[in-house]
Amino acid sequence: MFAPYRRLFALPGVPHLLVAGLIVKLGTPVLSLALLLAAVDRLGSYATAGLVLTGHALALALCAPIGGRIADRYGPRRALTGYLVTHALAYALLLLAPPALMIGAAVLLGATTPPAGSVIRTAWPRLVPATSLPAAYAVDNAVNELTFIAGPVLVPVLTWAVPAQGVVTAAGAAVLLGTALLLASPAIRQTASTTPGRLHLAGPLTHRPVLVLLAIAALGTFTFGCLRIATVASATVFGSASSAGVLMGLLSAGALLGTLGYGARAWPVTSGRLLVLLSLAEAAVLLTGGWAPGFMTLAVLITLVGLVTGPRDAVVPTLLAEHAPARYRTEVFAWLNTFTWAGYGLGTAIAGQLTAPHDTGATAFGAAAIAAMAGAILAAVASRIASPLPAPASERES
Repeated sequence: MFAPYRRLFALPGVPHLLVAGLIVKLGTPVLSLALLLAAVDRLGSYATAGLVLTGHALALALCAPIGGRIADRYGPRRALTGYLVTHALAYALLLLAPPALMIGAAVLLGATTPPAGSVIRTAWPRLVPATSLPAAYAVDNAVNELTFIAGPVLVPVLTWAVPAQGVVTAAGAAVLLGTALLLASPAIRQTASTTPGRLHLAGPLTHRPVLVLLAIAALGTFTFGCLRIATVASATVFGSASSAGVLMGLLSAGALLGTLGYGARAWPVTSGRLLVLLSLAEAAVLLTGGWAPGFMTLAVLITLVGLVTGPRDAVVPTLLAEHAPARYRTEVFAWLNTFTWAGYGLGTAIAGQLTAPHDTGATAFGAAAIAAMAGAILAAVASRIASPLPAPASERES
C-alpha cells in the first residue's frame, strides 16, 4: 500500500517541495482565526472584525488568478520573489496601521498572498513521472487537510503564550518562510516562463474541460459549506451543538484517509470515471445523512462522506494537470482556489437560508446531495469533453 509513497518520497526535490508547502499552507488557517481575534481586540466590534476577515478572504480569492498568470508569464521564481516582498510589506502595514485602516490593510494582505499553492501543484508534473502523479496530488491534498485540522488547534495554544497580534505575526512568518523555501527548491529555480502567445482576459476559463473541472471543484466545496450548517443543526437536535466539531473532525479524518488510500494504488478505471463514481457515492451518503436516526449513525455517515470527498479532491487537480493549456498552467490552479472558496461561501450562505431554528439539518443535507449529483453529471460531461484530447498539457498551447 505504501509503495507509491516510498517511490514518490525517493524522488529528488519531492521532500523539499512538501516541506515548503506544509509551512506556507499552515499559515492560512492559522491566520484566518488569529486575524479575527486580533481584529476584535483592536476594533472592539465583531461586526467590524468580520469585515476585516471578509475583506482579506475576498481579496485572496479574487486576486489569486492574477498571481497565477504572473507566474506563468514571468516564471514562478520571479513572481514569488515579487510577492514575497510585497506580502512582507502588507504584513508590516497590517501590524502597524491604526485601527481605521485595518480593513484596507487586510484587503492588501489578501491581494498580495503569494501563489505558492498553485506553483506547487504546477510543479508536480515536471517533478515526478506520470505514474506518480496520483500519489503526488494525494499527498498535496493530505497536506491541505492536515493544515486545516492543525491550524485552528494551534491558535488557542499560541494565544496562551502571545497575544492574537503575535499569532498573526507567526502566521505571516510561516507564509514568508514557506515561500522562501519554495524559491530555493530546484523544481522552482529550473522552471522558466512560458511563451504566452495570445492571452485571453478570462485565461483558462475559455478552455471547456478546465471550466467544467473547476465547476466540479466548486460544487464539491458547496457540499462542504452545506455540511458546516447541516452538522450544527443535526448536532443541536441530538443534544449538543458543540458536538458538530466532532462531526467535522470525523469528516476531515475520513478525507485524509480517503486521500491517502487513493494515492496508494492504481485504480482500474480512468480518473474521469472515478470522479463520476465518487460524486455519485457522495450524493447517496449525503442524502442518507438527512435521515440519520441518531448521532452515532450520523457520525458514521459523515466519516463516509470524507472517505469519498478526499479522493475526489485529489482527482480534480490530477485531471487539471492533464488537460490545462500549457500557457495557463499555474493560473489554472489559482482559479481552482477561487472556485473552491466561492463554492464554500455559497454553500454556507444557501444552507443557512434553508435551515430554520430547530431544523434537523435534512434540508441542508439535501442541498449538499443535489450539488454532489450535479458534480457527478458534470464529471461525466468532463470525461466526454476531455477524452478527444490525446496530448498532455505540456505539449499543447490551448
